[in-house]
Amino acid sequence: MRYPVLQVDSDPGALDLKRGTAPVVTLGPAALRRALEVDFRAPLISALTSSQVYKRLLAASARETGTCTALFAEASPAAQMQLIAAVFERRVTVGVLLSSASSHMERPLRQAAAQAGLDLQVVRMEEGQDPVRAINTLSGTHVLLAVPDSTLYSPDSLRSVLESTYRRGLPVMGFSAATVTAGTLASAWSDADEVAADLMDMLDAIGTGVLPEPRYPHYWRVSINDNVARSLGLSISDRVRAMGARPPGRTG
Repeated sequence: MRYPVLQVDSDPGALDLKRGTAPVVTLGPAALRRALEVDFRAPLISALTSSQVYKRLLAASARETGTCTALFAEASPAAQMQLIAAVFERRVTVGVLLSSASSHMERPLRQAAAQAGLDLQVVRMEEGQDPVRAINTLSGTHVLLAVPDSTLYSPDSLRSVLESTYRRGLPVMGFSAATVTAGTLASAWSDADEVAADLMDMLDAIGTGVLPEPRYPHYWRVSINDNVARSLGLSISDRVRAMGARPPGRTG
């Protein structure tokens, strides 16, 4: 067994963490929030929590940033921009709405767009501003990239955004498989096995005495909403469907 000593509990506060030195892995924002309330010195790894929520919870806690790291829930901006470039097969302008909660994504988004040969138009959102109205300011945008920002994209607001962009014929790229099911055109994302493989890589690094920086998943795949693609007159190639990065030894 790769990790012979393993404790699992739905409540991190129930584990005896104060005397332990083994890494603590939290799955999801509720577990991360609870773990940050417990005083312990062991390395903390957050998984299945978005970069926005991770940064917010960490900033509100007393834990030192150098003792924790994260594997963010969403695919990297690079993966999303690669997917957009492959879908459109030409230089297009990608529109993105960012709030103060997701402003940390602007730099990696700009770098990823440039590397993929795409243009980027960013609209900074004020608190309480309607995303649907903000989309109207994205002049010349060919596709909207939604980011995992709960202040912008609740289930209700995402539905309104999708209805508005559908009427305009504007494709929307999601940030998870669930958003593709909800009506976005496509998204890069990681399945459970890919998240597990990424976590093993992080744990191996910690085992050598190195705490990795918080990062986006190395392993990812693509989901396509074929009904949306047909309604927008877009043909998605097999090459696009097969995009991604798989863990060693895995092809599907």
